[in-house]
Amino acid sequence: MIHFFITAWVLTVSLEAVVWWIFLKGKPGPLVFYSVLINSLTLPLAQYLYLNFLDNLPVMEFLVVLVETILIYLLLRVKPHQAFYLAVVANLVSALVGLLVVSLW
Repeated sequence: MIHFFITAWVLTVSLEAVVWWIFLKGKPGPLVFYSVLINSLTLPLAQYLYLNFLDNLPVMEFLVVLVETILIYLLLRVKPHQAFYLAVVANLVSALVGLLVVSLW
């Protein structure tokens, strides 16, 4: 089970950092660092809540997007609408890839 969570974390951090880099064209190092920081908070919390309390993936993703929007805004110092857009696109990409990986697992 721990292998699954580590794989999910590595994929999420990587994919979301790449999405941010595509849109922001910033230095990859800080983007990867912030992706590690943000997803180290949101991914375990989301997985725990999903598995134990809230068995609804769309609602969980919406809550993650809200939290990540705030964190992206604060850490990446982008405008609020940009932070929201980055959170939505990055989470959409990582959720779709995650669903694909789970279906193949």
